[in-house]
Amino acid sequence: MSTHEIDKPYGRITEHNHYQLMAKISGLNKTLYGSTIPESIYINSVEHSHAIFPELIGLCLNEKTLESALWSFSDNRFLIGNCDDLFIDKGELHTRIRYKNRAPHTVNNPSAIFNLVLLGSILKSYSPAMSMQIALTDSAVPHQSLVNDLFNKNCLLRQEHDAIILENRYLDCDNASFNPLLNRLQKSHVSALKKQIFAEPPLTTAVNTLIEQCYLSGQETSVNSILEKVCQELRISRWTLNRRLQQESVTFTQLLNQQQLMLSMRMLRESTLSIQEISDCLGFSSHSVYSRFFKNHVQLSPLQYRDKGRGQVIK
Repeated sequence: MSTHEIDKPYGRITEHNHYQLMAKISGLNKTLYGSTIPESIYINSVEHSHAIFPELIGLCLNEKTLESALWSFSDNRFLIGNCDDLFIDKGELHTRIRYKNRAPHTVNNPSAIFNLVLLGSILKSYSPAMSMQIALTDSAVPHQSLVNDLFNKNCLLRQEHDAIILENRYLDCDNASFNPLLNRLQKSHVSALKKQIFAEPPLTTAVNTLIEQCYLSGQETSVNSILEKVCQELRISRWTLNRRLQQESVTFTQLLNQQQLMLSMRMLRESTLSIQEISDCLGFSSHSVYSRFFKNHVQLSPLQYRDKGRGQVIK
């Protein structure tokens, strides 16, 4: 896993890398805390999660009803990740919220219990006195008394599924501090984040960003040097990069040309660089090669495109 993937806001890593990371974190947690997860993780699950995912937790705490909060958590869990599944089954009298942990059995992944505790804590903010039944596939739960206190019922162990079961009468519980204007703003922001996250496949997004950085830094402008830099930043071989891009229905050359064109258009519109200087910045072997490349894509020469842009500004 590369630094670029880890540091990118709302970035995504592959499911395989996710589970590898979970395995390493599990080992680290055992070293730091022993076999027991700290009580604070259970007691302050909302606070801990809000510090990392404020958009999701903030929205779930500011819905009009408990049922709206439940669906917000389900619909917008992509902000946390996409590796596990959440199913909501509303029956005649009860609603079952089932969490499916897709991690391999070799990964000691506590995501099921943590996510159910988190969701239970959010729902309790709408009706503090409500009781819910939590069912877990595990045979033992750290700090079981804390979990029982949260759900106001003894948790069921060795069950077929990890789930929360609650009576439907609680779904209509109102949020006394509901702020409709803030709710609209929060949903608009989450919607924008969703478009940003899913606009492009994960690797395509990372490669596009790194190619742009190479050109703007002026340090690497040749195809080989940029390719080497991208592979170095992502910590993968050229063969692996090409294979994974092929899975996303694109090639490195296509992404490179796309960035050359986009940066070229931006420089022609916004900078005073000469055509030759732009050609050099984008790694073209000559002014004429750059001009042919640009005209093939835009049906205008770079100079014509710049003049047309200036004419539109004047109008």
